[in-house]
Amino acid sequence: MFKMNAKKHKVMSQSDTLCELLTTRLFTQKKLCSYVVKIFTLFSLFFFSCKNPETKTDFNFSDFKRDTSIRYAKRFAIARNADIALVYLFGNKTNFDTTSVFLLYKDTTLVQKNLPKKITAVKIPCTKIAALSSIYANMLNDLGMLENLAAIDNMDYIINPDIIKKFEAKQLLELQKSPNIELEQTIALQPDIIFSFGMGNPEKDIEPKLAQTKIPVAMSVDHLEENPLARAEWIKFFAAFVDKYFQADSIFKATEKNYLELKTLASQAQTQPTVFSEIKYGDVWYLPGGKSYMAQLLNDASANYIWKNDSSAGSLPLSFEQVYVKAKNADFWLNQAMIKTKQELLDYESRYSEFAAFKKGNLYNNIKTTNNKGYSTYWETGMIYPDRILSDFIFIFHPELKSRLKNDLYYYKQLN
Repeated sequence: MFKMNAKKHKVMSQSDTLCELLTTRLFTQKKLCSYVVKIFTLFSLFFFSCKNPETKTDFNFSDFKRDTSIRYAKRFAIARNADIALVYLFGNKTNFDTTSVFLLYKDTTLVQKNLPKKITAVKIPCTKIAALSSIYANMLNDLGMLENLAAIDNMDYIINPDIIKKFEAKQLLELQKSPNIELEQTIALQPDIIFSFGMGNPEKDIEPKLAQTKIPVAMSVDHLEENPLARAEWIKFFAAFVDKYFQADSIFKATEKNYLELKTLASQAQTQPTVFSEIKYGDVWYLPGGKSYMAQLLNDASANYIWKNDSSAGSLPLSFEQVYVKAKNADFWLNQAMIKTKQELLDYESRYSEFAAFKKGNLYNNIKTTNNKGYSTYWETGMIYPDRILSDFIFIFHPELKSRLKNDLYYYKQLN
């Protein structure tokens, strides 16, 4: 913590109150700004009233400003002053409580280790990063920070040639080939930060043994965002840890501009074809809910997603019969897992041939570019650049608009 007299019980009581406010206060988008003001007022009163008179500090907590450029993402927020940034993570799937706060600083003389619970101090820019997802690794690459990437989860998922080249040069570790992280290698590496995937359950997302190492872990919950541009805006979250705010803002603004222009273009389409997606696993067919990320993309592409009136943002577990009843006459069928041909699709389930989309040949999968394990660039960069996915959908659904698109298909190909 910043310099303080820890013997004063009153001061410690204030610290506990501050911690409680920071870690449990509900942050909705509408209330966030007012809460940030209250929090930083408390910060100012707390730290300036209890600092050691012999210790000089240049922090002024009254001048923190919320980053209002973050307009779509609801699962994180950033506030800054001239010296530090506070990154708030709202990582609980069922609400928007603050689950962790990262205090990002450059001057090591101003921060001690004794911060309130759930506030993690991280010196930036982080120069040794473990990114346990190909998505996070590619974000760092696009921010020009590939040299700071020290570890990934599993090279099987990687398509990016620059990341593969770094791994082949033995400059990159694999830390999670299995479901559990390689703890000994992680401790030996001592990364400045670990970016990992959170399921929205703060009590279970971080492996207890990993938490005990005290290595900072940021649990990304970008997948809980429902808006495609909200997911893309997460590049600003990762950029905060490598001090690349302006680069991230530039990348996102270009994506946003292109996405909104494509959405306007799609609104001029002559038809709204009916669409469904995915395949069944075992006895269950998981489809995107009507308020999901994919449903939003399809809507912005002027497609008629068959389950668009569903109110859930997650997946819908349905039987083959339930899907067939609603989707048998649909015009298009998307996202058939790692399937590459119509015959391969039938090898999994012969009844797939009964769908009109199969009979018409309107089967499109996001497998245009894959590695030798079958994993697609869609999963590496699609979240960062949803405008490319939207462009593909317009290309597929609205042939009359093809001439007005900048590219052919980025991620998708037709199954033959």
